[in-house]
Amino acid sequence: MMRYALVSVVVVGTICGLTVAEDSTPGLRAGFSADTVNPPDGVFLAGYDLGRKCTGVHDDLYAKAAVFDDGRQAVALVVIDAISLQYDTVKAIREAAAKQVTGISLPPERIIVQATHTHSAPDTIGIYGVDETHCGRDAGYMAKLVEVAAKQVARATKALQPVQLAYAETECKGWVDNDSEPGLLDSSVTILIVNDAKGAPLATLTNFACHPTVLEDETKTGADWIGYFYKAMGARPGLNMFLQGAIGCWVQPHTPERTYALAQRDGEDLAKKVLAALDKPTAIKETAIRFANKVVLVPVANAKFQAMSAMGLVVRPFTETVETEVAWFAIGPAQFATHFGETAPEYELQTKALMKSNPKFVLGLGLDHLGYICPERYFGESKMGFADYLTSMSPGPKAGPLMMETLRGIIP
Repeated sequence: MMRYALVSVVVVGTICGLTVAEDSTPGLRAGFSADTVNPPDGVFLAGYDLGRKCTGVHDDLYAKAAVFDDGRQAVALVVIDAISLQYDTVKAIREAAAKQVTGISLPPERIIVQATHTHSAPDTIGIYGVDETHCGRDAGYMAKLVEVAAKQVARATKALQPVQLAYAETECKGWVDNDSEPGLLDSSVTILIVNDAKGAPLATLTNFACHPTVLEDETKTGADWIGYFYKAMGARPGLNMFLQGAIGCWVQPHTPERTYALAQRDGEDLAKKVLAALDKPTAIKETAIRFANKVVLVPVANAKFQAMSAMGLVVRPFTETVETEVAWFAIGPAQFATHFGETAPEYELQTKALMKSNPKFVLGLGLDHLGYICPERYFGESKMGFADYLTSMSPGPKAGPLMMETLRGIIP
């Protein structure tokens, strides 16, 4: 299975954030929107072998947006069924969306963009072309992706209405493993429930960590088991958003077969557990929005990334450093933190430990994808499962600790 990543970490910049007294807001409003981002036939697909081209659509790829406004400030969350959203693409979506938003203040940095990491989607990086020397990123598709994603933020803003929040928690076990360290896994499922003023469902946001990699050789696009999760969740009214968690090192589904039937079983199993958990919600009373982010400058220690940039395989420049970002936001007690790549489960657990209230959401591949963020023990003489490959596509041994240091600096 072919993967990609980028580099090591030095922090620059300042925290951009504002804390609002949680009893001073006029009430929370939220709005949601979604549309498809299916590609045309012929674009290169990502995640497995080179030169794999799209031959049709098996199930829809989506760009989904949620906007929350507490009357003083707002934040948006965009989730796209894509293998990866590099920082240049994230910034393009943010800028385009911010220009279209009217009626509220929504600066670009308060638009958080995340990929689900499906491997049955177009090459949004550039490294899955016909061979290792030709870019696989289709400019026309990327322009469409940015346009559609930005439009969903604007539409969600226009759909803002008073809401009530609740959350639920459960576990999903039995078909997901950490292939490198089987005993180290976060099987928790965290769900944010958004109802309208009368209590009718508007949206359900589900956070769980597992690669969408049941399928392998298929050339029709789709969201893998996440697509079946969405279909099964369709029994509940409102928009369903899947928030990917920490899936590095490798958090993978069991794949005794690579079939749509297996993907369906996995997606339906998660949906069954989520729907059952929704019967026991915990109400969220405080809804003030807080936000903080920090730009990080990542040293490029891996010559292959510099080579990819020099050959034009990737659009963003990799020289001695590359820029990325970490963000945190809260809606009352509900807290969300981004990870800039495929991070090890222990970093998810560490991030949750920094958050002092429930529910807690970790957004893997949030704002960027710098490949595998591996623990230090994976490097050097380590014989951890898949360590050689994971570290070859990793920023380096200090990336994880420095990412956590950044999060400790912005999570209050």
